[in-house]
Amino acid sequence: MSFDIIIATRNPPTRDMVESHVRASRWRLSLTGDLSPDSGIVAESAGLLRRKYVFNLSGPQPAENEDFPAPVQRLVRGSGYLLEMNLPWGLPERDIMRAYALCEHLAKACDGCVFDPQGDRIVFPDLPDRKAHRERVETPVRQLSLEWFFADSAPVNGSTFLATVQRVWPQAMPTRFGTYDPMRFKMADATGRTDFMIMWEDGRSFFWKSAKPVIGGSFFRSPGIAESPAMRRQVQLSVSLNATAIESHPAVCDRAVNLFLAVAQELGAFFGAGYVTRDVLLGNRGDVWYGPDTESIGFTRGPWWIGLPPTQTWLTWFGKPYRSLLPTDVEASGVAHADGLLVRLGPAPMDADQLRGLTLSLPTELVWSELPSDGRGSVTGSRGRLLPQDERSPAAFIPPFE
Repeated sequence: MSFDIIIATRNPPTRDMVESHVRASRWRLSLTGDLSPDSGIVAESAGLLRRKYVFNLSGPQPAENEDFPAPVQRLVRGSGYLLEMNLPWGLPERDIMRAYALCEHLAKACDGCVFDPQGDRIVFPDLPDRKAHRERVETPVRQLSLEWFFADSAPVNGSTFLATVQRVWPQAMPTRFGTYDPMRFKMADATGRTDFMIMWEDGRSFFWKSAKPVIGGSFFRSPGIAESPAMRRQVQLSVSLNATAIESHPAVCDRAVNLFLAVAQELGAFFGAGYVTRDVLLGNRGDVWYGPDTESIGFTRGPWWIGLPPTQTWLTWFGKPYRSLLPTDVEASGVAHADGLLVRLGPAPMDADQLRGLTLSLPTELVWSELPSDGRGSVTGSRGRLLPQDERSPAAFIPPFE
């Protein structure tokens, strides 16, 4: 267990600042590493017999005002830097006070502040008589996830993805993107599109934010080698939307379906799904959280493709590898295209309860199945179970994707 301290500054702190404060305070620490966007400093107590981990100070990460915690945004205007100090629970009180003093020193030297995320409050400077921030608001919403799956052996064209999104639904275009929060890159920057394509072509998993009512998206590629021959490597794209905001607007629902279809066709997805997750917490600045009441559904399969999911979804795309294997009643439920079949089960996004009785009769050999549970490793949600990959049995048959 651990707790964090966040330092937000206008100027970037340096290792020299950390070292000088540690020496001046006579805090006996051994420091390794350096301060940079991709690194950090690890501090251990410099005892005679053994060393004990004290803290990790990571960053500074370049940040825009919108990346700062809400209480910080009025104190550090414009762009700046974020550092995070991670400390273990059980650290002696004296070391905790010294850690806060170090954070305050860096904030003073670099024109910033210190924020306690556990208490959602500013620690430095002292602001006893005025409200420093707008309270964070978390609103439960229905989230619509559009997901597409591609063979890892086939090139998935990032330029085609961006061009398709720009043409069909410009609001769904990435605005900020990166591999972690705060997202370091902006599509509006002079090198934004180039940076996006570098991440895409490198095959790294990353994610992005978009304009309302679209929340954002992600790119994921299967790591390493699949655990068994029954599993296939995959590339997965996703775009998430605030379904609560669009479900009463037929034209916007149609726009979401058009995007789902266009990406599936133009990038060559072998499968796609659009499904609703209930009680996702959407923040007033577009951040998303998954709380104890957020719905858990069995659609997620893990990092490799193991067959069609047994969970019925509002939208389904069956690409060429699966199209020829579908029974006639499933074919009759959708709209045929030259490169696949689109099934839409209602005018607006539908959740699991609304989809009851509308299940497609897919061949059992194409669908992964749940293994009998021994009570280990399962996660219980308010409306279902989210199972790890090793509690699922791959489909008996997965068609070749080449």
